[in-house]
Amino acid sequence: MSQIVTTDLGRFRRVSNKAGDKWWLLECPRCASWLTLSDDQWAGKVSVNHDADGCPGHYHETHNYGAELTAKIQARALFGEPLTKEDN
Repeated sequence: MSQIVTTDLGRFRRVSNKAGDKWWLLECPRCASWLTLSDDQWAGKVSVNHDADGCPGHYHETHNYGAELTAKIQARALFGEPLTKEDN
């Protein structure tokens, strides 16, 4: 089971493996593929060039994805909204 958080930059999915490792994926806002980001991409230091991987929507942008996701989770907690929804 995974969790989805929707932000102004798109949707993020929290996933885990059988070993218990957890991480976040970004859904490409142009083609809906799930992307794994590097630490530098999460911090907005390096662009997410999904266009180079053949994205039909030519997604190639730089944002501080980590800050956006953190802000959304904190705002939801502050206002008592559900932090995530389950994606069944």
